[in-house]
Amino acid sequence: MSWVALRAAPCSVRGPITPYEQLMSTSIFEWIARHPRTVISSAAITVSLSAYAAAGIRVDYSVEQFFPRWGRERAVFDEYRSVFSGEDAQVAFFLATPNGLDTDAYSTLSRVADAFARHELADVRWVGVELGLGDSPPPEIRQAAARSAREDPLLRGVLSNDAGTVSVVQARLPEALNHDPARRTLVRALRDDIDALEVNARWALSGTPVIRADVPEMLERDQTVLLGSGIVLFFVILYAFFRHVGLTFVALAAVAPAYVVTLAVMALTGHPVSILTSFIPIVILVVGICDTIHVLEHWCRARAAGTEHIEAIRRTFDKLAVSCFFTSLTTALGFASLAATGIDVVADFGVFTAIAVLATYGFVVTLLPSLLALMDRPPRRVRSQAIRGPERAVVRGAHALLARRDGRVIPFFGLVAVVALALGSTLRVDTYLVDDLKEDARIKQDLRWIEGSGFGLFQTNLFIRADGDRLLSPEMVDWMERFQVAAAGEDIVLRSFGLPDVERALGAPAARAEGQLPGGLYDADRRAAQVVVTVKDAGSRRTLAYLDRLDDHLEHDPPPYGTADLTGTVRMAHTFSFHVLRSFGPSIALALALIFLVLSVLFRSAQLGLVAMVPNLLPLVVLAAVMALLGVPLKPSTILVFSIAFGIAVDDSIHLMSRFQQLLAHDRSLDQALHEAVSETGPALVMSTLVVSAGFSLLLLSQFELLYLLGLLTAVTAVSALAADLLLFPALVQRLALPAARPATTRGTESPWPVTGSARHDP
Repeated sequence: MSWVALRAAPCSVRGPITPYEQLMSTSIFEWIARHPRTVISSAAITVSLSAYAAAGIRVDYSVEQFFPRWGRERAVFDEYRSVFSGEDAQVAFFLATPNGLDTDAYSTLSRVADAFARHELADVRWVGVELGLGDSPPPEIRQAAARSAREDPLLRGVLSNDAGTVSVVQARLPEALNHDPARRTLVRALRDDIDALEVNARWALSGTPVIRADVPEMLERDQTVLLGSGIVLFFVILYAFFRHVGLTFVALAAVAPAYVVTLAVMALTGHPVSILTSFIPIVILVVGICDTIHVLEHWCRARAAGTEHIEAIRRTFDKLAVSCFFTSLTTALGFASLAATGIDVVADFGVFTAIAVLATYGFVVTLLPSLLALMDRPPRRVRSQAIRGPERAVVRGAHALLARRDGRVIPFFGLVAVVALALGSTLRVDTYLVDDLKEDARIKQDLRWIEGSGFGLFQTNLFIRADGDRLLSPEMVDWMERFQVAAAGEDIVLRSFGLPDVERALGAPAARAEGQLPGGLYDADRRAAQVVVTVKDAGSRRTLAYLDRLDDHLEHDPPPYGTADLTGTVRMAHTFSFHVLRSFGPSIALALALIFLVLSVLFRSAQLGLVAMVPNLLPLVVLAAVMALLGVPLKPSTILVFSIAFGIAVDDSIHLMSRFQQLLAHDRSLDQALHEAVSETGPALVMSTLVVSAGFSLLLLSQFELLYLLGLLTAVTAVSALAADLLLFPALVQRLALPAARPATTRGTESPWPVTGSARHDP
């Protein structure tokens, strides 16, 4: 790619040529290579300003980001939360008490309750304070109190389980403390206090605020360790490939600034870092390193052929800037298509990842040639004409199949595709509220123990509104009881709690006991009430079916007065999953259509663009099959793996196909063009696959199933994409003998190294 301008006629009185005139009279990349310090200084200023702008960015891991922002369900949820804001604010300490409320257990519960109150938690409840037992009641009093708690409809399943083997201290997190920094500080302090008690029985600190504090901290620890380890591993692998510290450093330094720029854009537009956008650095590393490997491999070959330093940089970037642009564009379009989901956090991830990918391209074509220009002496490995390495063995195998025109390649990949489609069609859709964590993670272990003991952390809420005194009328209370009976019909339900339970406990109708009704169930000012149904984290398939059954019940048995709607975090979380999965097909279809259009424009041939889509679709089909074999369900997190996988597959394909088209445009025969394209781009394709697979394999060590799957499935995608690029695409082109566009040769496209067996030079 060259930018050429008319040169002014020489004049004896004219002063030295200005940098601008030099820029306009030569290749932009030659100008960059001759003014590296200017470009590096500009990049440093850009990064510094971006870092300053990004310093004020917010971090928001709130679950509400995942909820749809439109529709009646969101409107009902917002109204419900304005009335009953404590739905997801319960903090609870669970203590195993197999011997009942003995002295040690009672003392532990009492001291934990004091810690709750000391840290400003509200409405602290436990057996001692609820029944007014004092500091150290006699054993018989304690045991009688424990029985009373198990039998009291207001306390059963709240402060003790039915068997009396687990007791609870419960409190509510005030609204002022229900945000990420305060939650994290509180949970750390509570755990420190409980650890200091040296409790001898099993215990767990849990509740929605605790989970919302633990998950981001686990994620941040994982990302810090794994991203740092990934950079080190990438450095080692790149060094093994290039055998030069400088080139390895350059490859990483050229892509790192893009994330700082992306953070600045997010900060300036008022968007926080979310759980999803925190994955952007991983995407930048993958996309940036893949393109950088192709550029550096090409530059190494040019230098090995004896091309002058600046000229090698110019020719490399003139030749690869377009293909790198299209790899970045197609990857960006793939991520940007996630905006079609309509879910804020997913749309933000897609849009800002697209911005990050394009920013990475900008630094690769400006900062990378500048850094290379400062390396006056070529690396030792570059001085050899033939670059040896294990990657060459893979390329030689592809050459052997090309030379034989092996007719089994296409049927083999066709069989793989058919089998993969059959397996992929069995993918099940299922998401959990506490999802993407390995089974041995502390949060999941605690949750399984708590649910197995008969307690529920998650609620489905029936939100009831009625005018006047009708809300507490006998007809309404009877209707609530019918709903509770219907709601208790499945094993995912742990308990339900509503005004009928309060009436039984108080021994009086709700209308006469209005002043004693719990604020968590009834709001007199807004004439609203709720029935709380605690449920297990049983997955979206079972939970959505259960919620649909309750909706049917409400449709056939509506309240006698007013309105009633099922809502709450459980419903909204699974609604989010449903919307994302429903939009997955259209989002992928949109991405495929846009990328097909881009490939057709790039290759100036709809036929070649269509054939180019085949090796990019195969890795996605294989990915679905592997997920089915491993029993991994389709859920929002694995959809992100599809987006990243598609980006990797398209990137490598474009580099190979762009070189193939360039060779055809310079009068190579079809077989020659395929042979030389595989020879020249193959080693970089193999190397980028190795880097991606090895780097992402580190994620197998993560506590998060999402990161584990991201590592495993990305490696599977990278390997299958490599096989499709080096074997399937050439076989398809040979079989179909596609005509290709032959654009006119432009200045700066002559080859920097000789072609074996030919007097010509590469374009």
